[in-house]
Amino acid sequence: MSSDERVQAGKTVCLDYTLCLADGSLVDSAQHSGTWTYVHGHTRMPPGLHTGVEGLGVGDTVRLELQPADAFGCIDPAAFQELSKEQFPASARHLGFEGEFPGPDGSIMPYRVHAIHDTTVTIDLNHPLAGQHVVFEVTVIHVQD
Repeated sequence: MSSDERVQAGKTVCLDYTLCLADGSLVDSAQHSGTWTYVHGHTRMPPGLHTGVEGLGVGDTVRLELQPADAFGCIDPAAFQELSKEQFPASARHLGFEGEFPGPDGSIMPYRVHAIHDTTVTIDLNHPLAGQHVVFEVTVIHVQD
């Protein structure tokens, strides 16, 4: 197999994947969400996944057991923010509610309601899988320039 058919920076890559927690609980899969096509080295992705598929060729399969730092990050205490309750509609004022705020430069910042107080709401801006050990099972479907 030539290097042109291997996962490397700048290549468009299509992956079949399954993502589970360390206990085997299914989080997501290509069967559920469709194959994942991205540009290697240019698309934001867990660092352990990026490293784990680098150099693989079409048809190659790999199982990647990733620690939080190599997956979706460790829980960052600074990502918990306390905001005025008035900023949230009544329908969003319950534990576990997931929503989005407009972020800088037009980005979208997902959040989860972590705690509700008398006049404030504590939100968690960490990735929902932050702090989790995860397992990716990945097969390379296609690689192209």
